Amino acid sequence: MKNSSKLIKDAWLNIDVPDESRLFNPLDFNREDFHLKLTWLMMQPEYFYFICKEILNVELLPVQALMLQEIWQRKFPMLIASRGFGKSFILSVYAILRALIMPGRKIIVVGAAFRQSKILFEYMDTIWKNAPLLRDIVGPNGGPRRDVDMCRMNIGSSTVTCLPLGDGSKIRGQRANDIIADEFASIPREIFENVVAGFAAVTASPVENVKYIASKKRAEELGQEIQLDDDEVLSHGNQIILSGTAFYDFNHFAEYWKKWRSIIQSNGNAKKLQEIFGGEEIPHGFDWTQYSIIRIPFELLPQGFMDDAQVARSKATVHSGIYEMEFGACFSSDSNGFFKRSLIESCVASPENTITFPSGEVKYHAITKGNPDIKYVYGIDPASEVDNFSITIIGLWPDHRRIVYCWTTTRTDHKEKIKAGLVKETDFYSYCARKIRDLMKVFPCAEIAMDAQGGGIAVMEALHDKDKIQEGEVALWPTIDEDKEKDTDGEPGLHVLEMIQFAKSDWVVEANHGMRKDFEDKALLFPYFDSATIGLAISDDKIKDRKYDTLEDCVMEIEELKDELSMIIMTQTTTGRDKWDTPEVKIAGGKKDRLRKDRYSALLMANMSARTIQRTPTPPPFEHLGGFATYIKNQDDGPDFVGPAWFTENMRGIYD
Repeated sequence: MKNSSKLIKDAWLNIDVPDESRLFNPLDFNREDFHLKLTWLMMQPEYFYFICKEILNVELLPVQALMLQEIWQRKFPMLIASRGFGKSFILSVYAILRALIMPGRKIIVVGAAFRQSKILFEYMDTIWKNAPLLRDIVGPNGGPRRDVDMCRMNIGSSTVTCLPLGDGSKIRGQRANDIIADEFASIPREIFENVVAGFAAVTASPVENVKYIASKKRAEELGQEIQLDDDEVLSHGNQIILSGTAFYDFNHFAEYWKKWRSIIQSNGNAKKLQEIFGGEEIPHGFDWTQYSIIRIPFELLPQGFMDDAQVARSKATVHSGIYEMEFGACFSSDSNGFFKRSLIESCVASPENTITFPSGEVKYHAITKGNPDIKYVYGIDPASEVDNFSITIIGLWPDHRRIVYCWTTTRTDHKEKIKAGLVKETDFYSYCARKIRDLMKVFPCAEIAMDAQGGGIAVMEALHDKDKIQEGEVALWPTIDEDKEKDTDGEPGLHVLEMIQFAKSDWVVEANHGMRKDFEDKALLFPYFDSATIGLAISDDKIKDRKYDTLEDCVMEIEELKDELSMIIMTQTTTGRDKWDTPEVKIAGGKKDRLRKDRYSALLMANMSARTIQRTPTPPPFEHLGGFATYIKNQDDGPDFVGPAWFTENMRGIYD
């Protein structure tokens, strides 16, 4: 019975040992120098579970312990795991172990945005607070430190630094023994190669390493074996860890993965390695055994580690490529939606993707304040319960359009801001209307396209409610349609609200096909997203003391917009009507639901209005007709008649 109880208790380990006599107790030491032997045991990679459990107060799964061991033993490990597996947590544990076991270690953590680096720091902070033995070992001078531009975790003489990447200029002089690059797909390749990778260019102990290499060469000349083991030197070498969720095949993360895989599969074969390096000689000191890929799809995770309902929610979608990336740890060739991800990325105005118009080359970032010489069109999806209330702003340039701003909120977010004293409007739609008016002060408005359903009428009423109009503001009303008269046409104020009826299938068809055509023609562009954008956004937010609705939030919202676009699929109803929507998913209880598309809807409305504005011919200026015949006769310049071209051309010179 006792044996059965033990088997049941240890079932989570998924280890079957038929002959327990083959097991040994690693703690079976003599009492002499027991503490030194125990310390040595905890420092061995195969016993990291022990030190995590006893010192860090963190219990690991066997697969997580094996991951830590594999990462420790390689100089260039790559971690690709399912969404929700806890890559950031494992890397946080690893960073603390590296700092604790190796005195004087300098570890740098970077991510696409400072918030990604801070996620790892928050995990380390939580581990620190829950680990009394670790705090006792390190002492009062260690622990987390938060600065404006970086976060640090001091472990004895070692330091773990979480940095904002920015454009790389402010961190170029940093040096590190270990680099952890999380969410690598979002880190610009140029900044990583030119700046981040250079952190680890100098060896951890340059003098000791020079001595070791010289001793090794002399020993080989004398035909002797050097006593110092290679593995011992390796354990103190520099390291670069690439981590993240799989992304699209055209991203640089996929390129790194392919090259890593080719190196590993070469098994050190010189010809294969030369092919990998483009026919050139293998670099001196290159060791293929230091490359490692750890790929953990959802199917290999222990049952119960993740919420099955959430995984089923994604698996039930028709986007198999999205599921394979998020949970299968596989790089996808492209999205399966109406707007291909490759098409979306081709519309990003970046240095790598040169987009040129007669007005010049386009390269721009997201902004929170518009150009006073440019007109902007707002797209507003007024959902608030399940979806987000979304605002997307497009700038109208003479030969193209630019997506420059995106903002979302919910009722829950609004209530939290009220509790924190950040907003005064207690009514949700009044709060949203105030946000629209605030944006109009910094983005000169040409038109506001808004869904007439789901709260659109409430927002429209709030925009011309006299009690909510501040000094210097005017009421906002629906646009004046020449073909159809409205009751509001005679109201004083700005008539810039274009209320959209999504029930009109012809409008939906034209808007979606028109937007895809604009992407194909590069007439609708996305801002350049890189770490420099994030760095500038953070600096701008600090300078202007933004507590919420920051530029960093705007940058990330536009990235979410791109994700939503890539998931939009086109289907047909039973009546043959074309329909654009996100994939259907199953939620708890077998109910059906759909993924969010609020940012996409806002963009769709804004772009359709912008297309209409830019494609509507400019009416000829009104000219006063009449006058004395002698005056008109003496005018040599200008046409004789005003009217349609077919008439004015035929009447030219008739009275000469």
